[in-house]
Amino acid sequence: MASDRLAGTYNVIRFPIEERARPTLGLMRELAPDVRGIELTAEAFGLPLPPVDFRHRVDGEAAEYVMNHIDAGPGAARDAALRALLDPLVVGAVAASRAWRRAATAAADARRRVAQARTEGSYWMEALEQRLNELEREAADLLVDAYVRNEEAEGVARAVRLARSGQAWAPYDVQQEAEALFFGGDRKSA
Repeated sequence: MASDRLAGTYNVIRFPIEERARPTLGLMRELAPDVRGIELTAEAFGLPLPPVDFRHRVDGEAAEYVMNHIDAGPGAARDAALRALLDPLVVGAVAASRAWRRAATAAADARRRVAQARTEGSYWMEALEQRLNELEREAADLLVDAYVRNEEAEGVARAVRLARSGQAWAPYDVQQEAEALFFGGDRKSA
């Protein structure tokens, strides 16, 4: 297992338990890529991204699947079926995020080696830069894959959460969610 120094320190070592922890929704959300940089990375490397409403489409499809294929009565069989629907997606999303993080770390290490070689006047610059470009492209591919898998799992997680609580599924409404977050859900929209 790899260890990292804690940022800003020289004598504190951090052992990343997220590499060994059992995949859960909480771990998936902790490891998920930051959405603010995904669009820029995808544009820089010419990678396609899913449509903006991808998560909401998956949410609707999962809700329809739950309604049509999973027994509506409460019980262990329903819980097991809902778990069987969500768990593989969470495991896949966590694995994709872990792979992206390892690739991003390898690319960062290569970037440091290239910078060091430039200051030392190394004559292996072309090979080092080529390897850096390959690692950065791999990290970008894995970043987009991790993003897509996390969005898919989040969409299914919402449908499963609503099914477990017995609430009727409704399309995601940004305005309603914002009001619930900021005003406790008791404020009506004008």
